[in-house]
Parts: sequence; C-alpha cells; structure tokens
Amino acid sequence: MESNKCVLVIDKELSLGVIANTAAVLTLSLGKVHPELVGESIINRDGGEHLGITRIPIPILASSSDEIKIIRDKLQPVTTLVDFSNVAKGTKNYQEYSSAIAGTEAKDIEYLGIAVYGDKKVIAKYTGNMRLMR
Repeated sequence: MESNKCVLVIDKELSLGVIANTAAVLTLSLGKVHPELVGESIINRDGGEHLGITRIPIPILASSSDEIKIIRDKLQPVTTLVDFSNVAKGTKNYQEYSSAIAGTEAKDIEYLGIAVYGDKKVIAKYTGNMRLMR
C-alpha cells in the first residue's frame, strides 16, 4: 500500500452539498473494490467499539469537469478508478442509473468527480499540480 496513492478529483464548481455527496459515493465505492483500505474495528479503553476507518489519507482535489474527463481517460486503464457523473446525479436508484448510463454515449457524460487508487507515481503525474478543494 505504501507505493500506492488515493485521491479524489471533484468539480470545483459544484455546490458544497453535491461535493460532499460526490466524495461519499466515490469513497464508499472504492472501499468496496479495495476493502484492505479500511482498517479493522478498534475497542477503546472503556470497551466501546469504533468501526475501522481508512488506513490512508485521501486528498480531495479541485478541478473542472473537462479536466476530470481527461484525467479519467488517462488513468482508468492503469488504476482503480470510480467515477460519478451527471447521469448518476439525475437518477433515483441504481436500476435507473444502470439504464441511463447504458444508454448514454461517452461524449455526453459530464463527470462530477473521480476516485483514483493505484501507483503513486502514475497518479502524481496527472494530479500532482492540482490544488486541494477548499
């Protein structure tokens, strides 16, 4: 895991609520694919359980939708990449999303954000100069 890195790249023009929702969806989905990123539950001194949280830092980087699409196209073949798009945003459940994304051409997808996990050097090549979301 030390040679790997995880980042979220989210459209900086989105509202705060949509940014938060995008980050939640992306990280939950990435955790399903890479459960080793989540630590084991911990018991505190008084016996209370604290469910495991992420073992690694996950910076949230600010970008534009157009830049996200470019980064997605470059990193998808060589990393684990989860995307969240305008197609998902407009649906009420996974079945609607599945139908909608299946019927959408790639050129019509506008990405709200991506989660990327993989080789640190590869990810840094495309995201190293990006600013943190503020």
